[in-house]
Amino acid sequence: MVEDESCQWSSLPSDLIHFISTKLPDLSDRVRLRAVCKTWRSSISISDPSPRLPWLLTRTYNMDGNEEILYYSLSSQKTYKIYCPHLKDASFRGTFGGSIVFYRYPRSVFLFNPLTRLEISVSLSPPKYFDAIEVASNPFRKEFAVVLGCTQDSTCAISFGFIKPDDGLWVIHESGLVNNWCDCVYYEGKYYINEYGAETRIMSATTGEVVSTIPSPDQTGFNKIECQYMLETCGEILLIYRHKIAGKMKQYVFDIYRLDEARGDYQWVKIRGIGDRMLFLNSTGGFSVSASDFPGFRGNCIYFQAADLPSHNYMLLRQHDLENGTTKILPNFWGGCGTWIIPNFG
Repeated sequence: MVEDESCQWSSLPSDLIHFISTKLPDLSDRVRLRAVCKTWRSSISISDPSPRLPWLLTRTYNMDGNEEILYYSLSSQKTYKIYCPHLKDASFRGTFGGSIVFYRYPRSVFLFNPLTRLEISVSLSPPKYFDAIEVASNPFRKEFAVVLGCTQDSTCAISFGFIKPDDGLWVIHESGLVNNWCDCVYYEGKYYINEYGAETRIMSATTGEVVSTIPSPDQTGFNKIECQYMLETCGEILLIYRHKIAGKMKQYVFDIYRLDEARGDYQWVKIRGIGDRMLFLNSTGGFSVSASDFPGFRGNCIYFQAADLPSHNYMLLRQHDLENGTTKILPNFWGGCGTWIIPNFG
């Protein structure tokens, strides 16, 4: 009887097996499905472009002092380990496609795929000195843009650079900003630069010209801003302020603004929700996916990390429901500040 059942499972039509695999939201589930037998492995492509849930990556060190990358799966609500001892002296700077962008002092930038272990060096020609680099691109986009923090003559000026993987050419511009930049988003040939407590500038990525300056949203009467994010999602630029409710350690309020162009002028317009989207916030920016692609998940939600107390060096993963204003802690994640990635084998 057991033999017959085994034959039946291995004899399932290839198109049916493939269809089942497309309903798995987590890439690790698809890998396990491929391991069942040769027939299933040949029927399921690990490079299938169907939607998949992001993983939250953070890093730690084992007892031997070797580097470990932890990834948290929303699907299984479990944390797994990837051993990467050679990355000990490099730091997370964001994600691009299915790779992590790493920066190694003093001038090395490279992409690393945590699944395939493939490492790709990124050709970089910044000004003579620089001490920081941040990714400014939506990980779903084809153009890889970064922000370079440069130090020259005891002043800290900010430069911007973007690269198209097809031609490998960098275009770098000085921004004129000194020591007060906050978030930057690159989208369709423009940088959207939001300064701490100041306006948002829109700068051409080809000429470096500032084409528009937008006043910051009025936050009078709100709780103190605990964190600020700016990101591009579905062709829209969003600015998000996170407030913590006084006296309540685990409750938060999010104010979301969409950059709107009305009669030729840009302005920040407050919106109440994000519809079907699930927002995944990194330390400053983030991205979104459609909840309708993942059965069992709700839209109009924000996933983010926050510590209960400023003195804590660990971050808890939380889900905030914009519809009812509640925040809950997701189980089985315990780590430092991480970054979201869409895993793939490409």
